Order: sequence, then C-alpha cells, then structure tokens
Amino acid sequence: MASKVRDYSKLAHDIIAAVGGESNIVNATRCATRLRLVLKETPKDATAKVSSMPGVVTVVEKGGQYQVVIGPHVGEVYDIVAKELNLDANQAVETGEKQSLMNRIIAAMAAVFAPFVYVLAAAGLIQGCLIILKQFAPIFTETGTYSLLNLISWAPFTFLPIFIAISASKHFKCNTYVAVACCCALVSPSWATLAGRIADGESIKFLLFPMASTTYTSTVLPPLFLVLVLSYLGHFLMKKLPDVIKSLAVPFLCIVVMVPATILVIGPISEGVAGALANGYNMLYNAVPALAAMVVGGFWQVLVIFGVHWGFTPLTLMNFDTVGYDTLQVFKTCAVVAQAAACFAFTSSPATRTSKMSPFPPG
Repeated sequence: MASKVRDYSKLAHDIIAAVGGESNIVNATRCATRLRLVLKETPKDATAKVSSMPGVVTVVEKGGQYQVVIGPHVGEVYDIVAKELNLDANQAVETGEKQSLMNRIIAAMAAVFAPFVYVLAAAGLIQGCLIILKQFAPIFTETGTYSLLNLISWAPFTFLPIFIAISASKHFKCNTYVAVACCCALVSPSWATLAGRIADGESIKFLLFPMASTTYTSTVLPPLFLVLVLSYLGHFLMKKLPDVIKSLAVPFLCIVVMVPATILVIGPISEGVAGALANGYNMLYNAVPALAAMVVGGFWQVLVIFGVHWGFTPLTLMNFDTVGYDTLQVFKTCAVVAQAAACFAFTSSPATRTSKMSPFPPG
C-alpha cells in the first residue's frame, strides 16, 4: 500500500528494475495518478514487488498497459523514468508481438492528452471564475481586466492543435518542430480568412483541388492525424534522401505535403467523424437525457480504469466548438465527484480512519 516517500528517483529506478529493466519497456506515459508502461512481457513477480514499494498504491494491468498507481507525485516518478529510457530521443523498442488496434489507440490518447490536460483545466477554472463574476458583477465584463483574463482562458483551447503537435510528435517519434510548424499553419489567421471566403461561396483551389472551409482552432483529431501521418512521411524521407540534403529537405517536403493534405483530406474527414459522434451523443441527450446521464456517469470510471476515457476528449471539444456547450463533461464530472465523495466517506469513517488504504482515484 502507499506510504510517504520522498526519494521518487529511487522509486522510479526500483520500478524499472522490477518490471524487467530498460530492455523490457516498450514505452512509458503518465496520466493524473498513474505511470503507464507498455512491456514486452510481464515478469511473474513484478506486480507483487511493485505493489509493495513505498509510494505505490496498486498495480493495474489493463488496455495493454502496466499501470502503476502512484498518486499526485506520479510526475516526479515519470520524469526519472523518461530520462532513464531517453523517451524523447530514442525510438520505442519493437516488440515481437503487435498490440491490438484498441490498445494502441488507448496508449496514443493517454500519451497525447496527459501532458497538457491540467493546462486546459486551469484555463477552464479561469473561465468558471469569470462566469461567476459576470453573474454577480455584470459591469466587470466591460473592464480591460475581464478582457485580458477572458483572452487567457481561451488561448489554450484556441491553439490546442499546437499542444497536440508537441505531445503527439513525441509519442509518434517525429520531429516536434516540423509538427508544430504544420499545426501553426492550420491555426494561422490567414487560413481563417481563406476558410471564411470559401464558406461565403468563393472557390479557392490548391493546384487542381478545391479546399474545404474547415477551420482548425480548438480541434483535436485533425492535428492528431496530421502528426501520425507526418511520422510515417518523415521516417520515409529520412531513409530515402541523401544525407547531405536531409536537414533541409525533410522539413521542407513534410510541411509542403502535410499542410495541404490536412486541409484537403485529413481535416474534413476527421472533423466529419468527430462531428458525427458528437451529434450522435447529442441526439441521445436530447431524446432521453436521463439515459445519457446514466450511461456516461455509470460507465465513466470503468472507462478511466481501462484508459479509454481519453478518447472522449474530442467529443467534448467538438460540442464546445459546434454548439457552445457540452453536457458530456457534466455527467463525467458528476461521476468523478460521486467517487470522491465515496472515498471521503470511507476514509472518514471511524472504522477505517486508521486504514492504510489510499483514496487516490484512478487517473
């Protein structure tokens, strides 16, 4: 069970050793409370060893991941693990057995969204405070202070594709700066102007192909798929081009190919898929709100355990982008608050007050 520990560097080294060493770890990511490892194989005594380490709550093997539940100090452990595995520089170790498609999707979602999810949460808190102030002091909305804070609160969502480019490029093992350059083009005010002209009926083509009016601020799937395809293109060009021109030719070709490809194909398709999923949920909510609440709230913590919860982030953001609000987030929050209340009631009970069990929720 978890106990107080200060030497998280030692804990990180002990976990790596217990799961078979650096050579047995394919990849490592983290979320709010968990260190998520992908292993070639799980040693027989690994779970018992890791679970008994000071600072570890428990171990969960789900979704193709070996999840070590640590709590709020998981970031300190992950930083050491990432440094030991050299995650930013090295390719992931190839396993003899491929993971299932669902496991790969879960791992990708966790790796992409976990690094910046608290930035979005902080921005959301600022928005919440402004909403409260607006209700009790409407005149505050006319001040420069409100305008600046409102700008700050929306900035991470407006430039969300750039956050995704950074984290996704690390997960998919491609050049971070090229990925960011591509996504910067997508959120450029110049593209917003072009998209507006297209939406007004003007026909604007790239070569012979007409461009869609899709805009990419606050989007999730277009930049995610852009970086995924970019990783394959970048690796292909690195293998095929002469060494003497790689440094310039690879970024040049990647940007020239990927930005138009996203605007012409990847963006419209991925936005259409996200929109269809969001519309499907909204139809259920509009038809039977209670059923939508029971489905989301009842199964949300199960989805968290399996790590699938990251896949719902695009739906939430799509709702905010298309209709300006989102009920899915409300039902998810209710489920988490209910679990927190249950944990509080359990740990506050006289019979369990001296228990060593930790109330950390799964992240």
